[in-house]
This record gives sequence, structure tokens and C-alpha cells, in this order.
Amino acid sequence: MAIETQDKNISRFLTLFGEFERGLNGQKESLAHQIRQTAIGRLQELAFPTRRDEEYKYTSVTRIVTQDYDLNPSTEIAPETVDQFRVPDLDATTLVFINGQYREDLSDSDAMPKGLRMLTIEEAMNDEQAKAHVDDLLTSAAGQGDDPFVVMNAAFAQKGYFLHVPKNTVVEKPLHFLYINTDQEQPFLYSPQNMVVVESNAQATLIETFNSTAPGKAVYFGNLFNRMIVRENAHVHHYKIQRESLEAFQMNNTEVYQYQDSTYSNYTIDLGGRIVRNNLHTIHRGQNVTSNMYGSFYGRRDQHIDNHTFIDHAIPHCQSNELYKGILTDKARGVFNGKVMVRKDAQKTNAFQQNSSLVLSDKAVMDSKPQLEIFADDVKCSHGATIGQLDEDSVFYLRSRGLSDTKAREALQNAFLLEVLEFMPHEAMRNYAADQINSKFAEDI
Repeated sequence: MAIETQDKNISRFLTLFGEFERGLNGQKESLAHQIRQTAIGRLQELAFPTRRDEEYKYTSVTRIVTQDYDLNPSTEIAPETVDQFRVPDLDATTLVFINGQYREDLSDSDAMPKGLRMLTIEEAMNDEQAKAHVDDLLTSAAGQGDDPFVVMNAAFAQKGYFLHVPKNTVVEKPLHFLYINTDQEQPFLYSPQNMVVVESNAQATLIETFNSTAPGKAVYFGNLFNRMIVRENAHVHHYKIQRESLEAFQMNNTEVYQYQDSTYSNYTIDLGGRIVRNNLHTIHRGQNVTSNMYGSFYGRRDQHIDNHTFIDHAIPHCQSNELYKGILTDKARGVFNGKVMVRKDAQKTNAFQQNSSLVLSDKAVMDSKPQLEIFADDVKCSHGATIGQLDEDSVFYLRSRGLSDTKAREALQNAFLLEVLEFMPHEAMRNYAADQINSKFAEDI
């Protein structure tokens, strides 16, 4: 394939794709490879966003796309190391990924929850029930997408997964995707790609956790894409808790299509990463849909954490709830850009959106841009943003009760973020998130 592009940073990934192709070992005739070819061809037509693009006004991806990456490397890791990153007291089916590569020997793949069906994307392409869903996903992502990171994911994804929850099925045990990344001599790229279809009257809980064995120095780039279809009266709880290396990058794209009477709830906790960007979109395709988005983040040193959300109220009689709270210190920067679109025919919409942040140093920065675009007249919508500091009177009060200055401030910060955790229905995940946040506080001590 001829490499012609005006974006020299795109060229880095085209060269890497050439290495990827050479390692396919005779798989070039597969449909999956044809889709990768379509994606890499589309990538040549695109350019990575800059600060001149409105959607990336507050976030530069230059540091991400100017690295020279290797493909995600295989590496040995002891089961005891994996156990350190499991969620305590969580009864779940755990699928382990080391540097983005699935490790069956470390996973619970033989104990898949009853009713839940998991196939690789390649297997799903040859499955009568799954093929239509996967074709739609890959065609739109690879050949028609405008987001270069989504297109790049389609080009580099290996053994993405298709999950199917049949009608009237309640999946009792959560499915836990446990990502563990290691320190390598060369920065590497990994590209998880997952698709989930939850059929009508079904329920499921999906958990993603991201960790590093070298949290202070490992450099890598996780470029993720999840698409979910939540059918009529289906209910999905989706957790994402990341404690990536402080030198790592993560681009996380999630698209959710919801049908009548369905509920999708997302819980995002961001504590690690050098640059982290979450793009979370929900699109309503039926009445009485509920979308819930709850997020917490804590940035220190020179971390950059960006939450971009979009809720498309395209149908009447739907509601959405959105609450993001963050704490920034040192030279960290946070971004919240939440957009709620209420289209012309979406009468009787209820939409709530709030972003609140604490900025604890003179050099930390928070950019907050809550947005409502309303084209219907019979709606109840509100949005707001607050940016402040710790109440020194409250600090003084706690110190007068015997706490040190550090412990007093830690207690107030913990209480500030606790509001988001209270929305998590799963006790083990709620406790795990609290423990991770508390350990993040302790790093500053």
C-alpha cells in the first residue's frame, strides 16, 4: 500500500501497520484483514485533531501521536502478580489481558456466566446471529468514521470480542475485563475492541479495570473502542476504573445505542495516565430510555484527564442524569465537556447535568463546558458547573478535632468524591473505587 498523507503523525501509524501486516502469518485473505485494510486506507485520508478543533480545544494529543510505538508485546507474568489487581470480594468472571493480549491461562473463560455468549470478532463474522451486528460495527468504524482514533482501532485491533446476552437473561455474575500493562523498553500500542448486544428484558454488569505493573514509568498507548446495543427493557451497568501508569496514554471511545425502556449506567473513575480522554456517547432510539453517567477523577503532577460526553435525546419521554466530580493538584489539568442534545421531536425530556471540581494548587487548571442544545419546548433540562477550593473553615474544624492537616484535607476530598461512588449499586466495586481513590490520596503524602 502506498503511504501518502499530509499528516506526518498518521504516517507513523501507517508504518506500524506495515509491521502489523507482516506478522499476520497467512491471515491476509480473511474478512477481518480486509476490514483492517479498509480502515488503514481511511486513516490515510484523516488527520489527528489539534487544539484548533473545537472538540479538542482543551486537549492536545501531540504527545500521544508523536511517539514511536511497537505493537503490543507478549510478556510473561506470574499469576500472583495478576491476583494483586483483582477486585477484592468481587464474584465475577475475569478475563485477563496483558499488554492488550488475551491470556486464557490467567482467565476464567471456562466459567462464563450462564446465558452470556462470547466470540472473537473473527468468529462473530461467521456466526449467523452475530454477523449483522459486527458488520455494522466494523463497516462504520473502518470505512466511514471521521475520528482517526476509532479508525485506527479498527486497523490495529486483534481478537476483539463480541458479547451477546439473549432475551430475558439476567447475568448474575459480572464480566470483568482486567487489563494489566507492563514496562517495556519501547512504548507500545494496544487496541481493545469490544461489542456488546444485550437483548430485550436482559440484564448484565460489565467491568473494565486498567492497571500497570510499573505505575510511575511505563509508557504505552491504549486506544479502546466499545460499542453497546441495549435493547428494549434491558439494563446494563458499565464500570471503568483506570489506574494506568502516570506516563501512559489512553483514548477510550464508547458508543451506546438504547432502545425503549432500557437503562444504561456508566461509572468512570480516572486516577492514572499522563493523558486520558474518555468519549462517551449514548444515542436514544426508543421512548422511556434512561442514561446515567457518573464520573470521578483525581489528577496530580502533570496529568491531563478529559471527559467528553454526548447524550442524544432523539425520542420523546426519555431522561438522563450526569454527574462528574474531580480534584486537581500540582500542575494537573482536567476537562469536562458534556453535551446534551434534545432534538425537535423529543418532548417530555428530563435531562440533568452537573460538573463540580476542586482545584488545589495555583498551577492546576480545570476547563468545564456543560452544554445544552434544546430544540423542543416541553422539556425539563438543567446543567451547571462549579470550580472551587477546599473550605479552610472545614479544615480548621477537623484539625480542632484531632486530625492532622493532611488527614483533614484528605477526609474532605474523600467526602467530595463520595457522592459519585454512592451511585454505584455493586458494593464490591464501590469499596474498590473508594480504596483506589484513598491510595491515590496517599501518594501525595
